[in-house]
Amino acid sequence: MWMFFVRECFGALVLALLTGAVFGLGEFLRRRGVLSPEQSRKLLHVGGCGTALLFPVLFHSHWSVLAICGGFFALILFLSRRGQLHAVDDVKRRSYGGALHPVALYLCYLLATFYGCFAFYEIAILVLALSDTAAALVGERYGRFRYRVDGDDYRSIEGSFFFFLVTYALVHHILLLGIGMAPLEASVLAFMIGVIVTLFESVSLGGADNLAIPIGVMAILIKNAHPDLHAMIHQIVCLVGSVAAVCISMRLLHVMQGSGRVVTALLVYLASGLHSPWWGVMTVLGAAAIHYSRTLRLAEVRTVLALAALPFLTVMGFNLAEKLGGWFDLAVSTPVYALSLIVSFISVRAYEKR
Repeated sequence: MWMFFVRECFGALVLALLTGAVFGLGEFLRRRGVLSPEQSRKLLHVGGCGTALLFPVLFHSHWSVLAICGGFFALILFLSRRGQLHAVDDVKRRSYGGALHPVALYLCYLLATFYGCFAFYEIAILVLALSDTAAALVGERYGRFRYRVDGDDYRSIEGSFFFFLVTYALVHHILLLGIGMAPLEASVLAFMIGVIVTLFESVSLGGADNLAIPIGVMAILIKNAHPDLHAMIHQIVCLVGSVAAVCISMRLLHVMQGSGRVVTALLVYLASGLHSPWWGVMTVLGAAAIHYSRTLRLAEVRTVLALAALPFLTVMGFNLAEKLGGWFDLAVSTPVYALSLIVSFISVRAYEKR
């Protein structure tokens, strides 16, 4: 017991020194004008993910990781509110990505601990570190064809395309060479992950991609830990069908804007492709009911994201319960999912009336 405690404390010390060095370097380069605010932010982003890759080596308990990530979460919030974390906060857009980063790291580590496959954890963190950074830097430097997410928040086609390319290359090579998955299954799974997390990244606001990207990668990997080619193709068909059906029909009916349609399509896919087609039907009916109620500002993506948050967590929760615990009962889960749609609508409506 004593040796375990000493080992965990030593790991925390090593991690604190490495993270402090990364933050110090980013702040120094920003103040010297070597890096722009966006570039220094991405340096810290990559550096923080790089140190997080050492979690499985430095720690043997997820409680230690919780203490470390909780400490960094509190420290980032404290420094940000005091205006002392310039390398993270000196960007034009408002973002909570710095605070969400340690939350995502812990949740991914917890899932990896429960499932017992830290290779999935490494994949999720590498995608968060490199794909997100590539998209931001390419979009900033070469982005010419831009699309609006919400308000003054824009993404570029070039950035999203590079996000997909880097994600596909990373996931494919690690699955193929690191885990030893068959080439065809590795390629199909990498393609599916690339498309889904690129769609997540394209509609994430306020740094939410720091949470959505790694959790999304982990969920898909856990779902397909023992890949079935036919099942993965079925999921891809469901994804394409959901996006096409929802986006085309909503465009014809002038419902929501582009990014809101993508959020709805993703929820329909997750509900139908990962759990039950009936959940997809309920999601579509719920979206139609919300639109025709005319009580919410559905032109704002933030409203659509708020509406989708609780149903999304419900889908992920039941999906993980099925995959990790073997529990599956539509008679119980379907009413719970329907209730999550209703509660989400009532909560967001009450908030917007304030």
